[in-house]
Amino acid sequence: MKNIRELGIEIEEELNPQEYYNLLELDDLISSNLEKKRGDNSSSIYLEIEGGNIVKLSLVSCRLSSVPRVVWKFVMLKDLDLDRNALESIPDSIENLKSLEILSISYNKLGAFPESLTKIASLQSLNLAHNKIFSMPSSISNLRQLHHLALDDNCLITLPESIGELKSLKTFRLRDNKLEYLPESFGSLENLKESTLRNNRLKKIPASFGNLKKINYLDLANNRLEQLPSSTGGMESLRSFGLDGNKLKELPNSIGELRSLEKIQLKGNPLESIPDILLKKTISIV
Repeated sequence: MKNIRELGIEIEEELNPQEYYNLLELDDLISSNLEKKRGDNSSSIYLEIEGGNIVKLSLVSCRLSSVPRVVWKFVMLKDLDLDRNALESIPDSIENLKSLEILSISYNKLGAFPESLTKIASLQSLNLAHNKIFSMPSSISNLRQLHHLALDDNCLITLPESIGELKSLKTFRLRDNKLEYLPESFGSLENLKESTLRNNRLKKIPASFGNLKKINYLDLANNRLEQLPSSTGGMESLRSFGLDGNKLKELPNSIGELRSLEKIQLKGNPLESIPDILLKKTISIV
């Protein structure tokens, strides 16, 4: 993406007239919001143009307490970045962005998961990390094309059962929440490859985790896990397993069935022993 000032007169030539008019309105709003000094011609707007329309738009660190309404007029947007503002909610108008694939609203002040986002079926990547979100709507299941979901550093206690319907999900980031429970449906995330759940309050994980056949990275460090299910060995693609900082006294024998395992972190657990089969393999035990 390029800064609006870098593009200069090219913008007027490349954009269709209505899109250009909307961009001028947005530029005035952002400049006013940032209280630009006279003579300061810089801009915090970055964008990418394709076919006469703006397809990528970045409004990072613009001190926004609400999204300017004109943003929802850029209906061909595929990528929208609203990181590091002061947004407390997202209006239903975001549903106008029918082509949106990538959305980032991290480091804001969202208290609830914006349910309007679940109506954007085209979303493939959603970053809501570093907010104050305490729950997720069951309608999250509508996002069938979602590949990446980041909710690190929020206030989540649990996840809806419908989370398991995100069959396309490959990475799921949930570190630094207040999760006490995970639904059994978590194991239905059949294409999940990476998940970090460190720094939560989990005492156990569902037996369905054994169904995560494609997961290769799983971080459960710094929880309150007292045991692992016997189905743990079913995660046949797992290469890195973070279990440090829990309350595990023993590991299930099935852990020896993790044929792809290269590294397992166990430091900070009151383990009485480690299964012999782990010791015999060329696995890094930390």
